[in-house]
Amino acid sequence: MKRILKDAIRFAQSDPHLAEFDITAQGKELHLSKNGDSFARLLPAAREKQWRMEYFHQRERWEHIEFSGTLEECLAFLAENTHYLFWK
Repeated sequence: MKRILKDAIRFAQSDPHLAEFDITAQGKELHLSKNGDSFARLLPAAREKQWRMEYFHQRERWEHIEFSGTLEECLAFLAENTHYLFWK
C-alpha cells in the first residue's frame, strides 16, 4: 500500500486540480481530503490493479461513481470531473 500511496501522491502533484488535496491510505482505501475532510475515496475493485470510486455526497453519505479503472485513470477522472473534488 505504501507504494500505491506514493504513486497516487506523485500523480496528484503533477495535476493542478489534484495537487491542493491530501491523499492518505486508510486500510486498503485511498482517501482524498482537504483540511482533514475526506470527500472522495478509491477502493480496490475485484480485478487486480483496478479501483472503484465513491464521493461524499453533500457531506452526508458515500455515493458510488460509475467509473472504475487503474489508479491513474481514476485520479485523471477526478481531475477532469472537478465537481467531485470538494464541496464549497
